[in-house]
This record gives sequence, C-alpha cells and structure tokens, in this order.
Amino acid sequence: MFDPGHGGVDIGTTGLTFGTREKEANLTVAQNIKQELEKRTASTVILTHDKDIDLGRNQREALQKRIQIADDASADLYISIHHDAFTDPSVNGITVHYSSHQNKVENLAKILLASIFKQSIDAKNRGVKDSDFYVLKNNSAPAVLLELGFTSNKEDEIRMVSKDFQSKTAISIVDGIIEFFAK
Repeated sequence: MFDPGHGGVDIGTTGLTFGTREKEANLTVAQNIKQELEKRTASTVILTHDKDIDLGRNQREALQKRIQIADDASADLYISIHHDAFTDPSVNGITVHYSSHQNKVENLAKILLASIFKQSIDAKNRGVKDSDFYVLKNNSAPAVLLELGFTSNKEDEIRMVSKDFQSKTAISIVDGIIEFFAK
C-alpha cells in the first residue's frame, strides 16, 4: 500500500522556487510506483487515494483514515510518500523514516534508501531515522515514510518535478520492495 501524503485542502509544503505543491508531487510518485510495481509483479497495489481529495475533516481524522484503509486491505507493506521542507533553503536530501515500535522495518528503510541511491540519483543521502509519525507507530503493516527531497531547496525542487527523477525513484522503490520480500 502506498500513501501519497496530504491531499485536498492539505497541500503539505510548497516549493520556494517553482511553487511545487507537495501533495501533487507525492501523488505523482505514488502513481508511478503503483504502475511500476504492477508491471513487474503480480501484486495488487492500493493507494490510500488516487486523486486529490481530503481523507478526513481534519489532520487526525485523515491520518486515522489512512491507517484504516491499510488495515481494511490487510496491507503487507505501507509506504507513505512525502517531500520535506525546512527554514534553511540549503538543507536538502532524501530521508527514510521508520518506527522502532515495529519489528523489521529498520531493515526495510535501509533497503529502500540504498535502492534509491543505486539509481544514480544526484541527491544527499540523509539516512534512515527512527521517528514517531502517526502512520508509522499506529500501523499494523510494516511502515516507512519517505521524504524524497525538500521543497524548500531549489535543486531538490527541480529534481522532484523531473520526469527522470520520478521514473528512477519509482523503479528504485520497487527494486527495494522486491529485495525486502525476497529476504
């Protein structure tokens, strides 16, 4: 299961250079991953949403709905797709978050991050981080949250709207998922 972060009135972060809206970048990446995974495997791939909609009346309700969708689908895996932002525009790179409340997800996070950088993606590797995000610590499926760059950084924002980056990211995430389930 893939969860494109944000949606509807919740736009997430906004790019400082081009005004890229995080919710749109997240949805594009998730749709590309879904297409790549379905092309390469017999997996049934579910997105928490496949168009720009609100999943709840407020943030808490939307987060609970994301977990409910994963639970209802008996998801084998939950990957939340995001793009980060920071007040310092020089901060950049890709991070994978996991929660130590779950077993074996740190390994999943490491596999996905390594797989992303095998694709010759010209971005800073910010590593894996143990985090307490709601969708990670309250999920029954193994869950990670990907931050695929900073909308507040010009180079990251250029990269996140690039078709080449979007394609390489989808391929690398699918490669990582296949590797994780092969172990």
